[in-house]
Amino acid sequence: MKKTLGLRLVAALLLAFALISVLVIAMNYWNARTELDKQSTAAPLASVLIKSLDALDDAEAATAVLQAFIAELNRVRQEVVPGSASVSVRLERHGGGTVYESGRDLRNQTAPTGLSRLDIDGHPHVAYSAQGQRWNLLMLEPLLTDLELLEWLLGEVGMSLLIALPVLLLTLWLAVRSGLRPLRQFSQRIEALDTRRDLQPLDADLRYAELQPLGRAFDALLARLREHLALERAFVHDAAHGLRTPLAALSAQAHVLLGSPDEASRAAAAQALQQGLQRAAHLGQQLLDLSALDPTRSGDAQDIDVCELAAGVLLDAHADAKRRKVTLALEGPESLAWHGEPLPLQSILQNLVDNALRYGATRVELSIEQHQGGIRLAVRDNGPGIAPALRAQVFERFWRGTGHDEPGTGLGLAIVAQAAERLHARLWLDEGLDGRGVGFVLDLGGMQPGS
Repeated sequence: MKKTLGLRLVAALLLAFALISVLVIAMNYWNARTELDKQSTAAPLASVLIKSLDALDDAEAATAVLQAFIAELNRVRQEVVPGSASVSVRLERHGGGTVYESGRDLRNQTAPTGLSRLDIDGHPHVAYSAQGQRWNLLMLEPLLTDLELLEWLLGEVGMSLLIALPVLLLTLWLAVRSGLRPLRQFSQRIEALDTRRDLQPLDADLRYAELQPLGRAFDALLARLREHLALERAFVHDAAHGLRTPLAALSAQAHVLLGSPDEASRAAAAQALQQGLQRAAHLGQQLLDLSALDPTRSGDAQDIDVCELAAGVLLDAHADAKRRKVTLALEGPESLAWHGEPLPLQSILQNLVDNALRYGATRVELSIEQHQGGIRLAVRDNGPGIAPALRAQVFERFWRGTGHDEPGTGLGLAIVAQAAERLHARLWLDEGLDGRGVGFVLDLGGMQPGS
């Protein structure tokens, strides 16, 4: 049987009811025990009775009055506490013998004048002894033992609690069902939701303040899902847009290759076709890199040496830099430890260095330093730079700028931005080298081991 919130709430409330019942019985027991120990029911009545008996000189009349009194007193005691022991009494003529005795054998029982406590055969009694002008009176009132008092309380209070229990159960069940109805309705709306077509907020009226955060959280989840789907659609659209031009060029070159009558034209078309295939392959790889750097995912963090990783990136770019006659430089300490994902960081540095090499720089510098408890990396060049009005667009997909003939996909800086978001790093544009060019600065934050 599956656990339900309704049964859990009812069980918790029943447990609370049971604890309260025990507490009520314990408090009643304590109060009753205290009161019984403080006072006697028979004592004030006996003090009045002895005065009434002193008005009677006849033993039979005095006995009749005493019998009627004791009978009524025991009847009342039975009504209040059924099964309680009877009050015992002994009446003696002043200076003479016993006239009347009822209940326990009191012939050898003595008690000091007034009110006192006696234990007779292990049972507690309140004794009241009075001496009048004609009569001497001894009255013994049995006190309830702890067990008898507890049994009486269970019979009186416990029965009332048992009668109230079914009513309480029904009330609790109805209240829980009514209280959980908005949650059931909310679940039904979620089950009926078609996530392929409708991801709009539910705006459910959950009525209770405790349930409203659940509704807001689910609407926020739908919003994130809408945003994620929008990003996926944009990625597919951008990929189709980016592949359309290279594929069209490949188709044209293939057409020229097949239709050219002379060898020179076919050779030129074949070379152009090969270059187009390389650009298409490069674009496909960048699209895969962009997809792999989804900020909503996370990879395995490692302890790495940022300086060693940066040196490896520059070493890989050395051949291209030599061909373009660009000087590469690495500024920073010999070693700097960092804990994070190495692949996004490597992708950032590779694309920034590649971007700097492509657009007319003669010097590219990669600097590394500790900054405010974190690590700051910067790639700067002395190329033509980026106009301030265009800097807001540089991280957009397939944006390639103007004023140059360098072939490219327009995805390099978009990959950099997405990788920086994956690393929760801060990325911004800064000044370049020698008063010209551009710089890209990346703050990784305080992520060094042991920091």
